[in-house]
Amino acid sequence: MPVVIHARRLAVVAVLAVLGALMVVSGAGAAPVPPSDFTCGVTVFTPCNQTAHFSDLFQVGTPLASASCPAFVTTDFVLIVGTGNGIEHSIINNAGDGWFTSTWTGTVTLTAFIGDPTAGGVPDPSVPPLTGRLTEWFGGSFNKNNVVFHSTLHVDATSADGQTSLRVLDVSHANSTAANPFVPHSFEITTCG
Repeated sequence: MPVVIHARRLAVVAVLAVLGALMVVSGAGAAPVPPSDFTCGVTVFTPCNQTAHFSDLFQVGTPLASASCPAFVTTDFVLIVGTGNGIEHSIINNAGDGWFTSTWTGTVTLTAFIGDPTAGGVPDPSVPPLTGRLTEWFGGSFNKNNVVFHSTLHVDATSADGQTSLRVLDVSHANSTAANPFVPHSFEITTCG
């Protein structure tokens, strides 16, 4: 019996490898669009398949909970402005199931804010701007029964005078189940070094 199961697993792996190779060769059928025209899963929720490349990053980060991080990481918002390389992809199939992912890496400037900088927050005078490298990935999928979101973030930055440095690794996950779609199972792990 174990030989049959092993043979089935090998057959499944072989089929998935061929399908994966075909998707890579064909570009998964994604329509490349400029970031400003990326609508699949954003404003369009009918069958679609798009990919966009982008270089600029502008986002607001919320406080992160972690005993290993400096106080400003756990209390301040952060304005993140950077330039690098990013790609986002989204697909919705005929059944209304969807997948999306985005990856970005590059050089950033981090400015700590007391309160949300897009809603009247002010720069934290005790934290100088930090410049360094950021790599982040997030993705998710959904169908009529389940939703899953994942993300990772890694930043390594230092102030201009070298007196303040920050290294953060954050991993998060949330998912729902068909049995309990409105109560997500989630975790977030943040460490600073």
